Amino acid sequence: MSKKHEPDNFEQMSIFGIMNLLDNTENTLSSDDISKIIDKLSDAKRKKESIEAKKRRQEERERREREAREAKERKEAHIREVTSMDLPLDWENVFNQDVRTEGVHADSISDGLMYSLSNLGRVDIEYISSITGEDYKTIICALKGSIYQNPETWGECFYKGWETSEEYLSGNMIRKWKAAKEADKEYNGYFAENIKAIEKVIPPTVATNDIYITLGSPWVPADIIDDFILHLFGDPFKHCRYNQGVIDRMMESWKTIHDEITGTWEIPCKSRYNDSVGVRETYGTDKLEALYILEKTLNMQTIAVKDKICCAANASGVKRVINKAETAAAIEKQQKLIKEFQKWVWEDDARKERLERIFENNFSCIRRRIFDGSFLRFPDMSTQINLYPYQKDAVARIIFTPNTLLAHDVGAGKTYVMIAAAMEMRRMGLSEKNMFVVPNNIVGQWKNIFHEMYPSADILCVDPKSFAPSKRESVLERIRDNDFDGIIIAYSCFEQIPLSKGYYQNLLIDEQKHIAEIAGKKNKATSRLKKKQEAVSKALSELSVAMDDLYNGVYFDDLGITRLFVDEAHNFKNVPFETKTNNVLGINSSGSKRCQDMMDKVHMIQKKNDGKGVVLATGTPITNSITDAYIMQRYLQSGELSMLDLQSFDSWIGMFAERVTEFEVDVDTSTYRLATRFAKFHNLPELTSLLSSVADFHQVDESAGIPAFDGYNDALVSKTPAFAAYLADISTRADDVRKGRISRKDDNMLKITTDGRKAALDLRLVDPKASFTYQSKVARCSENVADIYFKTLADKSTQIIFCDTSTPKAGFNIYTELKDRLVLHGVPESKIAFVHDAETETKRSLLFAKVRSGDIRILIGSTYKLGLGVNVQERLIALHHIDVPWRPADMTQREGRILRQGNTNSKVYIYRYITEGSFDAYSWQLLETKQRFISELLSGSLTERSGTDIADTVLDYAEVKALAVGNPLVKQRVEAANELTRYMALQSKLVESRIRLEKELLEMPGQIHNQIDLIQYCKQDLAFYTEWRKINPPVEDSKLKKEEAEKRKTLREFVGTAIREHVLETKEKTLISYRGFDIVLPANMTLEKPYVWLKKSGKYYVELGDTDIGNLIRIDNYLDSLGDHLSKLTLNLEKLREKEKDIRFELSKGESYINQIETYKNKVKNLDKKLGVYKK
Repeated sequence: MSKKHEPDNFEQMSIFGIMNLLDNTENTLSSDDISKIIDKLSDAKRKKESIEAKKRRQEERERREREAREAKERKEAHIREVTSMDLPLDWENVFNQDVRTEGVHADSISDGLMYSLSNLGRVDIEYISSITGEDYKTIICALKGSIYQNPETWGECFYKGWETSEEYLSGNMIRKWKAAKEADKEYNGYFAENIKAIEKVIPPTVATNDIYITLGSPWVPADIIDDFILHLFGDPFKHCRYNQGVIDRMMESWKTIHDEITGTWEIPCKSRYNDSVGVRETYGTDKLEALYILEKTLNMQTIAVKDKICCAANASGVKRVINKAETAAAIEKQQKLIKEFQKWVWEDDARKERLERIFENNFSCIRRRIFDGSFLRFPDMSTQINLYPYQKDAVARIIFTPNTLLAHDVGAGKTYVMIAAAMEMRRMGLSEKNMFVVPNNIVGQWKNIFHEMYPSADILCVDPKSFAPSKRESVLERIRDNDFDGIIIAYSCFEQIPLSKGYYQNLLIDEQKHIAEIAGKKNKATSRLKKKQEAVSKALSELSVAMDDLYNGVYFDDLGITRLFVDEAHNFKNVPFETKTNNVLGINSSGSKRCQDMMDKVHMIQKKNDGKGVVLATGTPITNSITDAYIMQRYLQSGELSMLDLQSFDSWIGMFAERVTEFEVDVDTSTYRLATRFAKFHNLPELTSLLSSVADFHQVDESAGIPAFDGYNDALVSKTPAFAAYLADISTRADDVRKGRISRKDDNMLKITTDGRKAALDLRLVDPKASFTYQSKVARCSENVADIYFKTLADKSTQIIFCDTSTPKAGFNIYTELKDRLVLHGVPESKIAFVHDAETETKRSLLFAKVRSGDIRILIGSTYKLGLGVNVQERLIALHHIDVPWRPADMTQREGRILRQGNTNSKVYIYRYITEGSFDAYSWQLLETKQRFISELLSGSLTERSGTDIADTVLDYAEVKALAVGNPLVKQRVEAANELTRYMALQSKLVESRIRLEKELLEMPGQIHNQIDLIQYCKQDLAFYTEWRKINPPVEDSKLKKEEAEKRKTLREFVGTAIREHVLETKEKTLISYRGFDIVLPANMTLEKPYVWLKKSGKYYVELGDTDIGNLIRIDNYLDSLGDHLSKLTLNLEKLREKEKDIRFELSKGESYINQIETYKNKVKNLDKKLGVYKK
């Protein structure tokens, strides 16, 4: 064997050498040699695999990089494609074959936008292009600032998803800002303009000390409650010897649970701090420990400690009664917990920042939208009807928003708004079938107004007579199968149309899925949610196996209703709702079946129409309490409430209401009861912002066909010695109640307030021994009424006297006393009527007809009988408040009888009768303050962060004392409050004006840029045409003139024939070049209104006439007057720039009434403190 093959050299041999050696050797290798060879082969194999793996990794990396690069290139190419605003050469506008553009022409792009809004109810770039002849890109550039593209709806199509600036720059601005930022990043700055515009209008952040937060605020995360518990009581395991794993598991199982569906909070293992002094002494009692109080507080439940006592009357032999002392102690601990939470929650910077961000993102970033209906043309409406601007604005809101609360003042013409909106949406294709649900007694009135507005409308009226059981099925089939313009149906008939079993099954299935989804989440499955889950499953099972009833006809959900309008919707506020809150005065959670039926039908309409389709109309949407707003939101904003976790009543009041619980004596028994009231409402700007997205509020004024009203005529009745003595007695009674010298069963502040009001009306109502005096309201009122009666004899003017306190009955009453006094003054008894005497609907209709004709000239009634749905305004010249109404809604309903469209008097008078030194003036002040509060809440202009409930009309001790002793500060307080009201109204108008100006300023750059382009094009075309004129001067030679005339004749005939043949063609057509300009025949032109475009650098609209000769002359004249057109364009540019300058100047003024408002707020507050009536 040669040396090179010796075993010691194997390590230096290549793999191929080894393989060759193995092939040629004759088994002369030792086992060591073979082992070395095998090691060498293994190493070689590993190296090869390593190289191959490295190569594969390199190839994989290169492949991924290549794919990423290609994906990026594809994405960038895609972004360039979708944002380039270029269309394919064979592109065809969908509106070129649409009947909605037949004969429609807009002279300018801005006019085209108005047509788009008016005819389609939306911004549609294709439609605007079709009626203006401009290309998509030009339109978008010209309207920049007036319109914005919504990144959530554009669908990567440059001409889709455009909205008016009013629509886009309103609503939840943080949500829109986030969507714009995300889209702008993805599409390389395409939505930069959106971000700039949004950032200019995002509402300012609410200061921490202005945010109302409490135990039970639904937006507070549950883990913060856990941190608060640890803050109060420390580590529950500090004295235990569990290992950390066990502790972690137990702490996890003890986490606070909160579910948004029922609004329930649950604290597991409430006995975890059994040995702690804190849970039994500091923040709890022996009878009710701290965590139990905390859980009840989170759930807005009344704290009550009850004892068991023997009771033979009960089957169990015992009953539970309130332990007053223990309950009072527990309530005190509850207040201590709340105060500590409100202090602690803002102390940690990270927690504070987190909560501020949650509050801002959900509640304080909502911007109110202002609607402008001036673009609406109502082409199908009778020319005899002209809507007022505020009515057009309301129609625009109904068209552009999913659901609407039409909260216009009584008498403002809501019926006209609803009918106009319904017919416009039907014309635009936004609603196929409209139903109007109205009170039984005004179905005929609705029908008359409908035909007055739309004489040729096909209307179906359904009243109790036509909806008798034998006719019901055929009526429902007619509604289902026919294409009516409107279906007017009476309340009682509407209630008799059932929803199908299938609808309720689907509703329960959807609810079951939603509950299961929430219950499956961590820390969400409260026991109340589980019970609800079981209840829904049980209801579904029962419904599934239930026998179908005998009814197998047409159901409400079969009718195909796409818009539901409900008139006098306050009649449907008594809707049942679930709540854990108990013993709250004025809150009726059980509701009525009738109102639940309305809620079910409203939600059915919305479900079938993508969440939209309902208009509720009422002049008094908030009557008893601010909580009425919750019911209206459930009707119209259920989706928005769910997004904000405010869908349950308990969560809603947790966000907006502050409760107070006190003891009072039950009037019927001698036992104590716990009375809970909503003492204050908070976060009111956030509530009013939420409401502003559905509520359209308007107060009546002279400009809307309402008669002039110069303010109240206050008739001051002097205080008699007898009345002064009674006031002294009132003062003593208030002292006795306050100091507990008398049982509250026998006397209390409600009785004192009521007696004080009665005595101010007439002392004989509280003292049977009192006698008539000329120093009384009855005497003064009868004198005024009689005086007006005789002064207006020729016109047969009528008057209404409102009195709620003493209605007709045997014995002394104000009604009979008034009538007797009027007769003594010479008024014929036959001209005076009590509304209470008309006991049936027929009698009421006959009575009101006599008032309208002037046969009855003085009508006396209560708010309830005479204030709702009564139209007797034609001759009403004066209204008399002989007593003070209890609620703002009562005042609104009363005065809505006279301040109403249809009153033929140019000026009317409203009298208030005020007894000197009585509760009257102060009570009127309270009413006006509360009415202003409601108006601001509904109009979206409320800036006060907190306020008392509107139902609080019982005077407290300090108020009674101040009024009874005739404190002069009361007068100062009334005057200061009036000034405060005036300045707040001025500030509200100023803010609204600024919003409009800011919107206009945003639109100006786009308008100016477009105008500059038009001027530039016109300059180029004018220069070209001037040069053409020089090159082609008028011919002088007669032969050439004749040839020219022949050419023109041929040309005009050719053009005329082409125009006639092009009528209603779906595409534009370039016909011929004339004097260097293209004559273009437009799409969708009608024979009644022929026109052509002249195109070169610019594009010019030339309206044609009926003759071919005249048409060519019109074209010549237009070209010859291009200089005039340029002057107009230049003048318009100057006007636009001047307008922009004026707007900037107006906005720079910084006008504000804030200082005056603060001055009078402080003045009122200081006077309240001096009077002892200031409530924190």
